[in-house]
Amino acid sequence: MQTVSAQFVSAKVVLLRYDIDVPLLNSMVLDGFRLTAGLETLGLCLQNGKRVILMGHIGRPGGQEDNSLSIAAIHDWLMGQPEIKAHLQSGKLKLLENLRFEKGEEDCSLEYAHQLASLGEVFVNESFAAYRPSSSVTILPTLMPAVAGLRFSKEVEILTGVRENPRRPLVAILGGAKVEEKLPVIEAMSKIADIVLVGGKLVANIKGQMLRDNVFLAELNEWGTDITDQTVENWQIIINKAGQIIWNGPLGKVEDERNQNSKKIAEMIINSPALSLVGGGDTLGALKKWGLRDKFHFISTGGGAMLEFLTTGTLPTVEALGDI
Repeated sequence: MQTVSAQFVSAKVVLLRYDIDVPLLNSMVLDGFRLTAGLETLGLCLQNGKRVILMGHIGRPGGQEDNSLSIAAIHDWLMGQPEIKAHLQSGKLKLLENLRFEKGEEDCSLEYAHQLASLGEVFVNESFAAYRPSSSVTILPTLMPAVAGLRFSKEVEILTGVRENPRRPLVAILGGAKVEEKLPVIEAMSKIADIVLVGGKLVANIKGQMLRDNVFLAELNEWGTDITDQTVENWQIIINKAGQIIWNGPLGKVEDERNQNSKKIAEMIINSPALSLVGGGDTLGALKKWGLRDKFHFISTGGGAMLEFLTTGTLPTVEALGDI
């Protein structure tokens, strides 16, 4: 996998796969973190390329047009970036509509990938979070010269370092509710991390499962909406001794202000001597609400992608980029 450079995009029509899958409300961007993360790559392509065609997906429209998931909000957000606005107005930067409005995108259609390829000369993937196979991220890059964006490469570099040379003890904190997705991750992470701490709805759903000795399940309050104060105390000892901490998934129903223990864990991680790595949309949303997000050492743009890479060492999107 190679990384985008000025020389690679020089005087070319660039197809830029961007991470536009961000929270929207009333056709407005609620959280532009992922959009901001790619601005360095977008700027490089605009400064050196002939033209940039930006594309991505929002939500899961299932191959049907849905006005609530249109790229209009993304266009408006980019118009609010002074360094980007003029390029939109001049036509040097063009946005394609939500790729998932086309059934061929998620169906990994070779025909659809060829349609996209015909629009440009080189491909840059700056959407680390979009890691599942689709026409635009796993087929398109095999049809033309393709490289990773600057942020994409940074994600791979950081996560490779965690896999291959973590600061010990390495502690993984996993929460959320999707047991069918997280149980394999818990099992895989228990082979990489020294300690795995599990909270959230996962706890109730995986009790009784055969887990390794280094996996510790939180106690939940009587309503099952948060980890207990005693769990917070027990975990503080582990967090304070950690060399590196990975966190993905809220540990309780964080939208309810009565549940404060995920916030307490976040503050413990920040105040510990450990290097901290956090990912996952719900986790990042909670950290933003608490004003804590910029206090972590590294924020991954992709929750599922982060865990997949940590447990397997690669992603379908990384494999698709290959080498030029």
